[in-house]
Amino acid sequence: MVRKLPLLAILLLTCTGCYPQTATLPGVGIPARSPDGELRRLSDEEKAIIRRSVLVETPDPAFAEFRWTRFSKSPAQTEYYCGQLNAQTAPGRWVGFRPFVVTVETANGDIRSARLVELSQDRLDVAGVVSKCRENGLDAFATIEGDGKSVQNVK
Repeated sequence: MVRKLPLLAILLLTCTGCYPQTATLPGVGIPARSPDGELRRLSDEEKAIIRRSVLVETPDPAFAEFRWTRFSKSPAQTEYYCGQLNAQTAPGRWVGFRPFVVTVETANGDIRSARLVELSQDRLDVAGVVSKCRENGLDAFATIEGDGKSVQNVK
């Protein structure tokens, strides 16, 4: 039995690279879930609805910036939406952009209400929110516009 232990240890050490490694954050955006694959920008009214639902978790909602992703042109009645928020903490320090996920209720393709599911507590611990977004075919980091400014172009 004692002779088999070194052999077993050598076998285990040679297989340490056998399993594929998975990255926690995707390198490119995952398109939002949509039956026809067509996406659209949110209207100002829809952004206001989502903004109100997310800002309940923010100590100073007057100073908050959002990064918006595209939304499905033909959503289901209840749909998930992921984006990013940068807000100040109670002492007045900026946290940095962090992802959020909300459920939205739609009528005739337009968002009518939203409810916060999860907001990352800081910009370094985003795995939980990223995972919820990915489960639903969404990517909070596929930003197409910030509050009033174009951030980057996403296909």
